[in-house]
Amino acid sequence: MKKILIHFVQVSFIFGCGVLPGLASAADADGATLVQARRCYGCHQMTQALIGPAYTAIATRHAANKPVMEKVLARKIIDGGAGNWGVVPMVPNEQVSEDEARVIARWILNLK
Repeated sequence: MKKILIHFVQVSFIFGCGVLPGLASAADADGATLVQARRCYGCHQMTQALIGPAYTAIATRHAANKPVMEKVLARKIIDGGAGNWGVVPMVPNEQVSEDEARVIARWILNLK
């Protein structure tokens, strides 16, 4: 059952992530806009864990090491991964550019 749920989440996320229309680059958007446009809220919420951790929990965990974690989180957003927040792995988001991933990571880390 767990494998079915994980597979369902991965497939849903892959097909649910859309293109960001109307923006020439990540510099044209802020993190909140990108999170909404990339449908990150399908797995993450602001203050409560859903499938993935809450954005505020990520910010709290990494508050002491923001400069390093911005790069780490940006890679995690693009490549996905597992083992940091539970048993459900984060699916890769290859349609998110490196610039967009950095903007999203910076936005998350600056939440309070």
